[in-house]
Amino acid sequence: MKTLTQYSLIAIVLSGLLQSCKVTQDYQRPELGLPASFNGSPETAKTAEIPAYRDFFMDRELIALLDQVMAKNPDLLVASEEILASEAQLKSVKLNYLPDISLQVNTGIQRLSKNSMQASFGGGVVFQEYNFAPVVSWEVDFWGKLKKQREESLANYLSRAENRRALRVQLIAQAAQAYYNLLSLDEQLKITRQVEKSMQETVAMLKTQYAVGDVTALAIKQAEAQLAETRALIPDITASIKAQENALQALAGNYPDAVKRSGQFGSYAFAADLEAGIPADLLANRPDVKQQELLLQAASARVGIAKTEFYPSLKITAQGGSNATNLANWFSIPGSLFGTAAAGLTQPLFNRRSIRSGYEQAVHQREAAVHAFRKSVVGAVEEVSTALNNIIQVKEQLYEANNRKKAMDIAIADAQLLYRYGEANYLEVLTVQQSAFQAELAYTAAAQKEINTYIALYKSLGGN
Repeated sequence: MKTLTQYSLIAIVLSGLLQSCKVTQDYQRPELGLPASFNGSPETAKTAEIPAYRDFFMDRELIALLDQVMAKNPDLLVASEEILASEAQLKSVKLNYLPDISLQVNTGIQRLSKNSMQASFGGGVVFQEYNFAPVVSWEVDFWGKLKKQREESLANYLSRAENRRALRVQLIAQAAQAYYNLLSLDEQLKITRQVEKSMQETVAMLKTQYAVGDVTALAIKQAEAQLAETRALIPDITASIKAQENALQALAGNYPDAVKRSGQFGSYAFAADLEAGIPADLLANRPDVKQQELLLQAASARVGIAKTEFYPSLKITAQGGSNATNLANWFSIPGSLFGTAAAGLTQPLFNRRSIRSGYEQAVHQREAAVHAFRKSVVGAVEEVSTALNNIIQVKEQLYEANNRKKAMDIAIADAQLLYRYGEANYLEVLTVQQSAFQAELAYTAAAQKEINTYIALYKSLGGN
């Protein structure tokens, strides 16, 4: 009979080990159907190598500012603490395959009623008990439940790390765009003051000509009105500069203050050329895509955990130590030594459908995670495709804006020369001055747009 019982236990263990690989399954990435290249262009089908921001941007002041953002941004600091909290939980779950060991030290005294049944049989009314015993409890992982719990915890931990990296990339792009927007505002202020000076000279020249009767008072008033309109732009631009500085300092975790900057808006902003890379490479770079896949892995692990609830669980417990009814004999060896061991097999039979409902819920949550993962991939490919197309368009826009600026530079010189020789009137000069001013601002806006488009591509490729 004893041998039969041993064989039965062995059969149960072997059966559980064989069934465990069928109960829970390993994660498999869903089919994504990625295109061969972005925008159908084979030129972009190259392996992506995303440089770190210190190697991507050329401006040293911007890099120093980004270093501050990475070190002191409040949102990044919060995300870092959340990762550390998740890491502490992960360390515990990683060891869930080990037994629980605890130490019990119990003492107690009980006084019975003299007239009670227990006293009449026990021969006394006062009982003492002293117990000192380590307790071991171990759940045998037949079906892979504990393994799936570790997988789920690891995936959730890594997803939080990717969430922090996504926030980091977003802050890099946000701070860089704000910095170059600040340089653009500086350039606009510089252009406006130059135009203001030129218009002041025009007003002075008209006043001189008015004194000798060459122009009317109307010409002076029109020129002064145009000068006032230009001057009105200066406080507006100055206020925008201050607001942009305050926003940048807030990103870096600082109080409002001036932002140190290079002042070289016209020079090329980037030290490295970006390669879009094939969509498969995008999965390795984009933190938001990786985060969604990790959440999908966690959801898949939860399905495995829920499925194991249908199967029996085996729990082994053991206890041994010293037990006595008298304090003097508590640690009397070997008379006070005791030991117990037990193994329990529990098979759910009826639980008001809670196990099946939990399993179905986990399956639907996994399918939702699949859709969220696919959505993130589609969104990532769309962002890269849009950024690449925007770069092509903005280059054409910048080229034409530069042609316009050059043409207006020549036109304003010609207009002033013609005016001196009486071949053009003051209205033509004022019109050309205003058009040249607008051309300068348009070129600055186009240059800023090109820089922002490259930053958007850097972000869409996952940054670094």
